[in-house]
Amino acid sequence: MADASETPDGPDAAEPSAPRAPAMPKGSLSRFVMIFLFLLAFWTLFDPQLAQIAGNAASAVLTPLLGFNAAIPVITILLAGMFTTTLSSIVRDYFTNWVRQARTQKIMRAWSRERMDAVRKGNKARLEQLMEAQKGFQQDQMALMFSPYKSMALTMFVFIVMFSWLRTFVDFSLSANGNQFIAVPWSSNVWLPSIYVFPSWVLLYSLLAIPFGQIVSRVMKYVRFRRRLREMGLPLRAEPDRA
Repeated sequence: MADASETPDGPDAAEPSAPRAPAMPKGSLSRFVMIFLFLLAFWTLFDPQLAQIAGNAASAVLTPLLGFNAAIPVITILLAGMFTTTLSSIVRDYFTNWVRQARTQKIMRAWSRERMDAVRKGNKARLEQLMEAQKGFQQDQMALMFSPYKSMALTMFVFIVMFSWLRTFVDFSLSANGNQFIAVPWSSNVWLPSIYVFPSWVLLYSLLAIPFGQIVSRVMKYVRFRRRLREMGLPLRAEPDRA
């Protein structure tokens, strides 16, 4: 007679494990977060009450760090621009494969030249070959087109929160101190809330933040390419041609 422990129904038989709930794919979760942030940022852009709430919430952190008791508004706006552009550059660098992007752009430029040449010459066979070849890099082309949208949700939300705080800072903090005027090279008295195309403080923010953002982005791209060249064992500088 077989021992009970050796039978399938014995006490030591392994019990069937309960089915596990399928885990949410990482890509789906990140996509959901990006869509949620984008919708929240878009809503904040058109809802003054929500923008005011975001500005008041940000004031608890940003006013002690960047407010300087509303004494030096130009420095406050400069540091706010540096913060947002640096953060957006870091996020964009994280979501962008610069090496793949450069390779895809080079392939697309070469493909476009060949296509234009085939169109001018009326070479239908060559055009068919090029359209077939396009399928090979079409996935990279789509990734290149949609890469900026991955970082747009987060960066747009950060920008709207920062702008909401700056508007609160200019309209209330500076107004309470009577310090809403700044001097610029073309005028000794510019009222920050004054509106030309945009409010003066928005134009000042753009003037200070955009160049700094370009510098940060180029530095990060340079570091990324330099690291990639080292991983590939390639020289960092082009070697002179030898006769």
